Amino acid sequence: MTISVAVVGTGRMGRLHAKQLQDVPDVRIVGAADVRAEAVEEFTAEFGGTGSVDYRELLDRTRPDVAYFCTPASEHLDQLTFAAERGINVFVEKPLAPSVTTATAAADVIERHGVLCTVGYQWRYSPLTDVARDALAGLPPTMLAGWWYWTIPPLPWIRDRRTGGGQIFEQATHLIDLMRFLAGDVSTVFAAYADNAIPEEELPNWDASAVTLGFANGAAGSVHSTYALFPGIPGSNGVDVAAREVLVRVNLAKATVFRRGVPPVETSARADWNIDQEFMAIVRRNDPAAVRATARESAQSIGVSLAANYSAVTNRVVDLLDFMTNPPDDATIMPL
Repeated sequence: MTISVAVVGTGRMGRLHAKQLQDVPDVRIVGAADVRAEAVEEFTAEFGGTGSVDYRELLDRTRPDVAYFCTPASEHLDQLTFAAERGINVFVEKPLAPSVTTATAAADVIERHGVLCTVGYQWRYSPLTDVARDALAGLPPTMLAGWWYWTIPPLPWIRDRRTGGGQIFEQATHLIDLMRFLAGDVSTVFAAYADNAIPEEELPNWDASAVTLGFANGAAGSVHSTYALFPGIPGSNGVDVAAREVLVRVNLAKATVFRRGVPPVETSARADWNIDQEFMAIVRRNDPAAVRATARESAQSIGVSLAANYSAVTNRVVDLLDFMTNPPDDATIMPL
């Protein structure tokens, strides 16, 4: 069986996934689409396949087994709907959508048409996350702490909170999603954001965020992030999970398990592992039960991020169930 793939959005993430897909023996890239004709030409020259500036035309012409959508969140619902209506399986980069309403609609579309779909929350699929789950061994987490220390985003649409949604929405969503995977649903959110370090004209965004999470199982969580720093800081992102007599520290590079009276046990990432291998294996088996980052789960993670934005803007504690059921339509908390 050969799995045919079309890539929509040939920027940084589209090219990254294409490079990783090249190493999967039974996968063939049959086409690419981007609104920039020159980017499509460069992509197809390197990775093969046919090109188009219209993803609809490309998908109708090539009818791939899988469409990869590596595009801004605001475009995902229309793109997912077009693919799902044609029975095309979907990989979509995170965040799934720019609002609770559109994220829920995207999950509805995927479930209605029954196609395979994963969102690019690669931490869920990482073998190091399995190390963390095995170390917890069913113990209820009582504390989760995530952090991401980063720099001004290079892409203009991510840099601006009006189109990128802010760091908690666009980047630290990985931390929130991993916490939900390890500890279950979030029930309450409270956040404080700052913009003290970088002038608005240089970074039209919050440059630091502190978020407190209450989990439905009673655990307490926090996420801290900043754009005020620089690349290369060791351990610049990760999640700590504490249960009785065990602490697990995990990111995509390694997982470390701390227990009383014994040396820490450290597991490093496999150099050859990536989410594209995982998803192609799921497609090959047609195994929906193996999809960890479903559209529905991803909509819940987006809800937490947007609830944090809303809390920071309004200075209120947000009940997440109410927020998801009756989401505010407020441009100050989500990309336009």
